Amino acid sequence: MLNGELAVNRNKVTYNPDIALAMYRELASHLEQIEDVNAELFWQESTEFSYLGSQIGGMWLAYPHSISEQSQTLINKILNHYGVWTSETDLAITAPCAATEPR
Repeated sequence: MLNGELAVNRNKVTYNPDIALAMYRELASHLEQIEDVNAELFWQESTEFSYLGSQIGGMWLAYPHSISEQSQTLINKILNHYGVWTSETDLAITAPCAATEPR
């Protein structure tokens, strides 16, 4: 894109049934091993505490529009490994990109 900006896909990923906090952390760690992928966990929205429920509501998954098909396939394989998930697409956002200028 122009002006050192990068178009980014941002998706809200949730699992049904819920997965535990430790599993979400492991999942995020696996996904972030893929170049240009960022995973951010978010708290559940319920005000009722349950020992049987997860403290995590889901995860924001962000990656550039230009991500390779191979990386997209790997993301889906990793997500599928942890169970049945759904994804809600957030509006595409534009983020500043680190510009590298010759010195």
